[in-house]
Amino acid sequence: MSSTRAHQNEAVPVPGRRPGRTWLPGVAAAALLLPLAGCDTGDAVADEPDAMAVLVDGTGEEGPGSADHEGVTVRTGDAESFDDHPYVPEGVDISVTYPEFEGAEPFSEGLAERIDDDVADFRAGTRDPVSLSVDWQIIAADSGVLGVRLVQSEEDMHGLREGYSTHWYDAGAGHTAWSTELLADHEALETVNGLVREQLAEDAEVDAEALRPVLGLYDSMGFNDDGDLVVEFDDGHLSPAEEGHVPSADPGRKSAVLDSEEVDPLLSDLGQRAREASLSEQEQLTVADADPEAEEPGPVPGVVSAEDPDVDCYEDGTRCIALTFDDGPHEQTPELLDLLDEEDVTASFFLNGNPSLSQPGTIRRIYAEGHEVASHNDLHENMPEEFTEAELPAQIAAVSAMVRRQTGHSVELFRPPFGASSDAVLEEIGEQGMAEILWNVDSEDWQDVPADEIVDNVVTGAEPNTIVLLHDPLETTLEAAPELIEELKALDYEFVSVSQALGGAEPGESYPPGGLGASPAP
Repeated sequence: MSSTRAHQNEAVPVPGRRPGRTWLPGVAAAALLLPLAGCDTGDAVADEPDAMAVLVDGTGEEGPGSADHEGVTVRTGDAESFDDHPYVPEGVDISVTYPEFEGAEPFSEGLAERIDDDVADFRAGTRDPVSLSVDWQIIAADSGVLGVRLVQSEEDMHGLREGYSTHWYDAGAGHTAWSTELLADHEALETVNGLVREQLAEDAEVDAEALRPVLGLYDSMGFNDDGDLVVEFDDGHLSPAEEGHVPSADPGRKSAVLDSEEVDPLLSDLGQRAREASLSEQEQLTVADADPEAEEPGPVPGVVSAEDPDVDCYEDGTRCIALTFDDGPHEQTPELLDLLDEEDVTASFFLNGNPSLSQPGTIRRIYAEGHEVASHNDLHENMPEEFTEAELPAQIAAVSAMVRRQTGHSVELFRPPFGASSDAVLEEIGEQGMAEILWNVDSEDWQDVPADEIVDNVVTGAEPNTIVLLHDPLETTLEAAPELIEELKALDYEFVSVSQALGGAEPGESYPPGGLGASPAP
């Protein structure tokens, strides 16, 4: 019996299936024997270069020409399998299936955790969620490497969208890898991003500025039947921004195909082996045992740190300052980012929900350029006055979910609008793994003061490790920013993220410790 190849654009996820996680109550395991994809793939499909080769298709039903395949268990569950999320809206249909492989328990756990994040982020990071289904395909298999492609169909108030992600298992290391780990390093991902930009430059449905080398965007890469690297993007992820609306999903899936010879020098060792496994005709989907002496995996390409390793804010003589910008992203935020890039300045951005939904490309740029991405709540309202305790989980979870869906980054800092907090707000922030961040110096830009006064307020109040409150949607703030940066540089300040200025922040704690306007910790 030989493996049969199908292609992902043949497979349509079936709504209504009942999925789950292996380690939750209510999760069911399907039969150990799994049907292969139908034998008749059709010449037209086989000739499509942007289709990843599929060894086993879990999105279709068993039919004529299919064959049993050993070594795989299918896990299924429903909304009740994901009842421990910070926000669990009522009436949302969840249907998830994914494969488990004999002898690859770490991969099963890794897939379960990633699907768990996907479900949580869909629930919290979309408007009026209706349904989510996740189905799967096996896109690589040999004794050393496994590859799974997840196909996600979601519906909310903005309509239907489809998304994709690929996940890889290095059997020798017992490591569940992200898609970007097919590449040698972050520099290789930057090169791939440039090649993708070139391919899609003439596509009017693509906003080239939305293409940034970050984990959350490059979460689906694999290989076609010729060994070329296929990079695919979710519906709407590359669509031009629409003011006050999520980018349109109508253009559907976008993809780029990078020639195997061109991309060969960019692949990691795992990437080289994954390509071979994608072209494998192996029957048994079982893997070798992990080597306990295997090296730990290196940094994940597409994961960007906002910390400058050459700066120690608590070393004698070092003067750090953290500029923070609230209420974005805004249509003029890219102008601010241009300035920060030109001046080599790191900042922290505290984002709100609605602008985050309508400006996802700007979020990716903020993250890709090494700035800290944080939450300023979903709606910009006084939280203790406007929300009951029961409403807090949804408000606090929203922006974190939106950011992770776009970048892969898990938000660690939260600033309540107006600095208005309470014991209940702080407790929920901590429950969701974030620290509360207020400020030492208020620029008062929000009071419609002129640019020179904004500069004076910040410069006269600055001390080492000060957190400064600013707002990037305000024109006077952008007007003040060049002089503000110049004057602080003249005072030998190093511009760092909030986390670096604080020397780290513990979830559930509020900073600065003395409250609003307190002097920084020495």
